[in-house]
Amino acid sequence: MNRYLFSCLSVMILLLSACEAGKPALPADYPDQQSQAFQTFARQCSQCHRPPMPTAHTAREWPAVLARMQQHRIQRSLAPVSARDMVVIRDYLIRYAKKDQAS
Repeated sequence: MNRYLFSCLSVMILLLSACEAGKPALPADYPDQQSQAFQTFARQCSQCHRPPMPTAHTAREWPAVLARMQQHRIQRSLAPVSARDMVVIRDYLIRYAKKDQAS
């Protein structure tokens, strides 16, 4: 019984320590983390999931991904990202996007 109680308490402590006010932890390797553009990107995207790395897509792919994410927000009854913030996020992602592979 004591072993079971200890195990349960250990798991609870680990789970509670992993939560930082409900915000997902962000890796330290996002580019330009001190910029207002990054802050807008992180704030908006983390409402649903961990913000993706800008290198997850090419500059050409990001606009379609952002449009799809906007639709997901609406489907989840979340307020859509404002047009102004969407431009800031798009520009941030495109600036640091994965480079296109030359064909």
